[in-house]
Amino acid sequence: MPKAFSLTYGLDLDTEVSSFWAWLKDARDVIGGAGEGNKQVRELVEAQRAEIERLAAAEADPAAARFALSVAVALVGFHYASQQKLLNGLQDYGLLETRGRPQIFDTIVEPSLEDSGPPR
Repeated sequence: MPKAFSLTYGLDLDTEVSSFWAWLKDARDVIGGAGEGNKQVRELVEAQRAEIERLAAAEADPAAARFALSVAVALVGFHYASQQKLLNGLQDYGLLETRGRPQIFDTIVEPSLEDSGPPR
């Protein structure tokens, strides 16, 4: 992504790294039952709780597995948050807006595909 755009919308490396550490701390707290974490982290962990516990139980050291899974949750979460921030910035610039339906030229397809109904 262009550097100016990323800096304008706070997607520079320092922000990405800080976001990862925040997600990791919250994910560890939520998975370990030591804290609430923020709402987005809680929702992600709760939605994946069964899979997290299934994978942790299958490992020889469930505590180490839960730590690895909290890293995975942090990676998924901060990546998603960054993508959303980028998409919001693109939308603010009007780059995600649809420009309406493409024009149909009746001289090419007669009658138009819209008026002909479903195929028989």
